[in-house]
Amino acid sequence: MSLPPRMTPTPRVLLRQLREVMAEESDAQTRLEHLVQAIARNMVADVCSIYVRRSDDMLELFATEGLSRDAVHTTRLRWDEGLVGLVARTGRPINLRRANQHPEFSFRPETGEESLNAFLGVPVIRSGKVIGVLTIQNTTTRAYSEDEIEASQMVATVLAEIISSDRFLTEREQAEVEELVHGPEYATGTAIVPGIVRGTAALLTPKRRGGGIFAKDMAAEKSRLAEALRDLQKSVDDMMARDRSLTNISREVLEVYRLFAYDRGWARRLDEKIMAGLTAEAAVEQVQSENRTQMRAASDPYLRERLHDLDDLSRRLLRMLSGEKEAQELPENAVVIAETLGPAELLELDRTKLAGLVLAEASSNSHAAVVARSLRLPMVSGVAEVIDRAEEGDAILVDGSTGEVFLRPTEEAIETFEAKERIRSEQLARFRRNRDKPSETMDGTLISIEMNAGLAMDMALLEEVGASGVGLFRTELQFLVGRELPSVREQTESYAAVLDAADGARIVFRTADIGSDKQAQYMHGPLEANPAMGWRGLRMSIDREGLLRMQLRALVAAAKGRPLTIMLPLVTTVSELHKAQEIISKELQRTEKLGETLPEKLEVGAMVEIPSAAWQAGELAEAADFLSIGGNDLAQFFFAADRESELVSRRYDYLSRPFISFLKRTIDSAKAAGKPVSYCGEQAADPLMALTLMGIGFERLSVSAITVPPLKEMVREVDLGELKAEMDKLLAQESAGTLRSDVKALAERLGINLFRLV
Repeated sequence: MSLPPRMTPTPRVLLRQLREVMAEESDAQTRLEHLVQAIARNMVADVCSIYVRRSDDMLELFATEGLSRDAVHTTRLRWDEGLVGLVARTGRPINLRRANQHPEFSFRPETGEESLNAFLGVPVIRSGKVIGVLTIQNTTTRAYSEDEIEASQMVATVLAEIISSDRFLTEREQAEVEELVHGPEYATGTAIVPGIVRGTAALLTPKRRGGGIFAKDMAAEKSRLAEALRDLQKSVDDMMARDRSLTNISREVLEVYRLFAYDRGWARRLDEKIMAGLTAEAAVEQVQSENRTQMRAASDPYLRERLHDLDDLSRRLLRMLSGEKEAQELPENAVVIAETLGPAELLELDRTKLAGLVLAEASSNSHAAVVARSLRLPMVSGVAEVIDRAEEGDAILVDGSTGEVFLRPTEEAIETFEAKERIRSEQLARFRRNRDKPSETMDGTLISIEMNAGLAMDMALLEEVGASGVGLFRTELQFLVGRELPSVREQTESYAAVLDAADGARIVFRTADIGSDKQAQYMHGPLEANPAMGWRGLRMSIDREGLLRMQLRALVAAAKGRPLTIMLPLVTTVSELHKAQEIISKELQRTEKLGETLPEKLEVGAMVEIPSAAWQAGELAEAADFLSIGGNDLAQFFFAADRESELVSRRYDYLSRPFISFLKRTIDSAKAAGKPVSYCGEQAADPLMALTLMGIGFERLSVSAITVPPLKEMVREVDLGELKAEMDKLLAQESAGTLRSDVKALAERLGINLFRLV
């Protein structure tokens, strides 16, 4: 016998009914019962139930239409029990034709649900936290349609607002929900930049404020949405217009993004939510939530990327609806919380108020991490749950050494952090006492421990940490921080200030490594599908000779007759290096012709950041004055693992035998040419990696300033001859995999302390 067609749920009617229930003058339990009755009628369900999460993480049946009334406030499910618990744990809808055949099914006889088959469970989420579960059940064996799931999710969004109000819960129950949503949160992510900060949360993604979920005037809300969509579309059009030199593939990528911005289907879904009774902001959040559910479930990388586009557009649309088109004002001691953050965005924030960073996605080698180290900002990534649950102004503790984040911390957590701060201060005091001691091994080899820098303000750290010099000064940061290209005069003043502050210490100025992967607002270069492998570094500098010559002119002028050391980024071939040297020669000839002072001594080095360059390290060394291994990029290209991606950046260990063997071959080739070689990369901040690099022949390391003192302490405990002999034995073994445990055991056997900052 064929079943009659089911009626499609009508969200607009349901939302009106829910609003009417909210306005009733009756007790809380009666209103809850009327809520589930209205939902069941609209969804044509045999059963509709609401479970509320209690303070002990039990899910209590608060109201039902269709189950036994005696089960209300009696049936309680553990967080790990039953289908309701599964919905709560995963935070995702579950749609089943035969619920009783699912392995997580838990039968409760007091509910009288033995005759039920179809099951739809939807999480009720508030501030990123599951506070309850809405269930729809039927006796028939069927799967719920996409429309029914969407309607249930919209109802759950409304329920998140209304079941926690004093109209539906007692004062004690409401306090429990508030404590659950706004209680202390703890998460452990990836430790990116060491340091401890106690600050105030500042969200870069706007959140809807107050209880404005129901539209009072649907026409006005539609008008607000339409205006915000037009602003969004214009911003994407402007992006396209600025990048006239887009390659074909890049233009296609951006065109897809623009198609989403103009997508009528997306706009129609937003309109439907408003016509169902939601405000414009609530409509955007609801559609965004539905897209995120699809995004998490999608296995196809292309589909996930497109859903990421929609998620990004939703955030931008929310910002336009909120009127936040300019950079927001940060609170004092701000810990910025965001999904992702680019280096230019980070540098545009008010650094007098910025105290730390917590990101959902950023690897230890990402450009945001590089800038954060330069600014000495404690940073943790990989804590998406904190992004979801944080509220503007929340108290927050961040430990960039352990990856710990405490949101709305308890007194005990604050006391623990204060103890860590005291220990850290004691460590720094000890390092400060020893900072002027040379980093010389026990058998008399001087290991130069230099620091990385990128801003003039970094130079104060040179003396503070006892670095022997600056092994990498990232000149591109000056290009990224401004709103227009810095003039020759501005660059000259900046470089002169750096050299003055160095007081004779060697500074290695890397010419601007900008291009596809690092662009300021005023730059109009191509937007490429693979920017890290695109038009950047020395490639761009040679093609845009004027930009390189401006910078060289500024560096020569800033030297004022002092020694000058220049390093060229992302050198790919010897011919590229020769071409750059020709441009440098032209600039020196110009300086001499004008009667201006030439540097006392000029060194020109090459940065080896890709395997093909490392493979010809001998030839490059013969053509250059020195080489520097750029470990961050070299590792990402060696392992084919994007340094910016949380998904893959942690899949490899730079202490793997193949990578270390490759590095040894590289330094041996360069040394055979009689040229010095340094290692520049945050991997060297890891004492195990630093020890390994010394063991294969590196005698010059450049790391973040905060890491210099502990590395110097370690160097003074090393017998270099013994270490090299032991490292040769390790590399001669044929076992595959990482050397991490082997090097750690070696350090213990040789009595070398692996100093780390708390």
